[in-house]
Amino acid sequence: MLTGTPSLQGIRVYEQSQTLAGRLAGLLLADQGAEVYALPPVNPDASIDDYLSRGKRFPRKGKLAIPKNPDIVIHDGAIAPARGPSQLTLGFTAVVPGDEDIDLPWDASDDLLNALAGFYTDLGVTSRLLGNDVTYTPLPLCSIYAAVLGVTAVCAALADRQRSAAGRAIVIPRLAAGLSAIGVLAMELQGIEPHLMPPGLLALPPELVAEVPKARTSEAHMVWLVNRLNPTAGCYRSADGQWLMPVCTVNRKLAVRLLQELGLWGRAQSLGIVDVCPYDPASTVVADRNIALPQGLRSDLNMQLAAWMEEAFATRTAVEWESLFGQAKVPCGVVQDFEAWMRCSWANEAGLVEIVDGQRQLGRAVTVHSAKPYPQLRGKPSSKSAALYSPQSNQTNRGPSSKPLSGYTVLDLANVIAGPACGRLLGELGAKVIKLDTTTPDHQPLVTVIWGAEANQGKQSLLIDLHTVEGREVLRRLIVQADILVMNATDDGIQRLGLTRQDLMEINPRAIGVQISAFKGERAGSHDDHPGYDPLLQGATGIMTRFGTPGMPLLHGIASCVDYLTGYLGAFAAVLALQARERRGDSRGDWAETSLASAATLVQLKFQRSPNPPSASGPGATGPNEGSRLYPVADGWIFAEALADISSAIADMTVVEALRLVREHGIRAVPVRSIAALRRQYLVQPSPTIRFRAVGQDGLHASVLEPTWFQIDGKPLVPPSEPPRPGGDASTVLSNLGFTEYEVARMIEQNVVGLPNWRHLYLHAEIAA
Repeated sequence: MLTGTPSLQGIRVYEQSQTLAGRLAGLLLADQGAEVYALPPVNPDASIDDYLSRGKRFPRKGKLAIPKNPDIVIHDGAIAPARGPSQLTLGFTAVVPGDEDIDLPWDASDDLLNALAGFYTDLGVTSRLLGNDVTYTPLPLCSIYAAVLGVTAVCAALADRQRSAAGRAIVIPRLAAGLSAIGVLAMELQGIEPHLMPPGLLALPPELVAEVPKARTSEAHMVWLVNRLNPTAGCYRSADGQWLMPVCTVNRKLAVRLLQELGLWGRAQSLGIVDVCPYDPASTVVADRNIALPQGLRSDLNMQLAAWMEEAFATRTAVEWESLFGQAKVPCGVVQDFEAWMRCSWANEAGLVEIVDGQRQLGRAVTVHSAKPYPQLRGKPSSKSAALYSPQSNQTNRGPSSKPLSGYTVLDLANVIAGPACGRLLGELGAKVIKLDTTTPDHQPLVTVIWGAEANQGKQSLLIDLHTVEGREVLRRLIVQADILVMNATDDGIQRLGLTRQDLMEINPRAIGVQISAFKGERAGSHDDHPGYDPLLQGATGIMTRFGTPGMPLLHGIASCVDYLTGYLGAFAAVLALQARERRGDSRGDWAETSLASAATLVQLKFQRSPNPPSASGPGATGPNEGSRLYPVADGWIFAEALADISSAIADMTVVEALRLVREHGIRAVPVRSIAALRRQYLVQPSPTIRFRAVGQDGLHASVLEPTWFQIDGKPLVPPSEPPRPGGDASTVLSNLGFTEYEVARMIEQNVVGLPNWRHLYLHAEIAA
């Protein structure tokens, strides 16, 4: 394979956009070798302009920076400039064009969109213990998600253009893009067996209610309280006073290993704590003392575990613990602020943070092996790019596909949220996606069954034991058919599975491997093989101290902040490599990567040069200034962008009255909504931007958000197929691979192939008895 050629070399982009979403989309393309010609920002922002402008060409001496025959034009608003038949346009709006239900201009701020998406009400999982039901977040989530979705759609369209010679007009509504990040939180699910239903996450038991008043006046006691709700994902002081955060709640093997490394597993067992498979209905009799469901442990057990863990963590320094847990493959890391993260030696070593023209900036969000070694990031391009190496045409006369990835096959081996979200997004863009899960999961049903109902839309599902010869043969046949293979695993895990880049080249030379990791960057780093989950990276990169305080780190929600964005970056990496393969015309595969660390850094891009103001930080955050902020009114909250504080004028009004008054004065304002309120309203009366759909099969019923975030050629993409139960498509998938009915039945009987919802973990044992 040729190396050292950026994936988008030879692609020309004309960036007309003045929005964060459009400029970030241009940056993501420029980082991958595209020639991006941009208009100067109309409203310069010194905190991010150097970052958003890097690698782009701007007009000189009054000359316009307009490339000849650009492949892609990035614009603002729904109306695209006139384009040629093979040209792609990428536009950004606030809502789906023509949506009269949501009264917002196309350039509405992220603050307003965040209010409508439920980000101010549903992300403060722990801050609600402080009595803050509504908390401002300074993260521009809608625009960042829109940019990543936009470049993913564009690269998918580039791959399809190579087959059809057809261009597309793509529009990404930023509110819809933000909603794409809350799929799990917005879903309602019925038809799950009772023993698979998860215990309440961070539910406050009666014996701890009395601690709440003290927690609201003491940061230290707030941390103490949160640790006792969920000890395996708390914050603990090390011997040198730094915060450490283990994140092992959803994985039974990791929870046990955490306690073993702390020297506490034997003591935990003496309390009656057990490690029992939660997929067996018989496990319900020990559900309140089963480490496989840590958030469901009895309060007295949690309190004792938290006390012991506080004592244990205090015996070593943070660096010592981080190294020890890294070697043991237990997710645990130092909690720090964003400034410390940007200076972190190993983050800079890995290229997660780079020095660009003397300034620290975010590194490349995704990398592709065939592009390495990448050219050094610069504020201005060093030279004009050449065409992609001898591109070969494989165009047909069939016209563009209804979805750009139609005809491609994805094998999804990922778990939890980030990896499966990558596969789901590729499926939304038209790929055939086969989801492969283990027959003996370490993750609890909350992850595999509940979250899986949202992430498995558009997929076929199969449970397989890869430790068997037959299971490995099933995997081999799947890989032979795949264009893209999605994995979220450490290097060590991928090697154990026999799915390294070299392994894939031997099985299927045209396959593209996509690795989603926790800490990897463009270059090798000391933390490359450390495992992690979304909350851990919130702690490591400064999100927790931004949403909480340095003395009281708090989560910025479960999912939405990091997990989904990581998955979408994985999809961008996948189609980036795919379009390069198609443009080269050599049928050679590749290896593409991103990480939770890249996504957690990207959502904080606004703060590379200057911190957010005090009014925008912490669990009591209200907004960027005294006028543009959250306002409580008689029956709820609004977010208004006023020039001065208007609280006294609207405090006694209803939401409807307050919105009417401020809008009459030319002030942009919206109601602050919760995700539950969105579901109640739009499940019954859907709008073009916010739509729910009822899905279900085999007794599974759910209401999920309909994907309105991709508007292509004036229409939303047809929603993906309904989610199956895990393992529900075994017969279909195996038959398509050439296995006979007898062979399938034999593999099921021998537990090589699992039954839906992992029923084999108890059903076969009952039959044998």
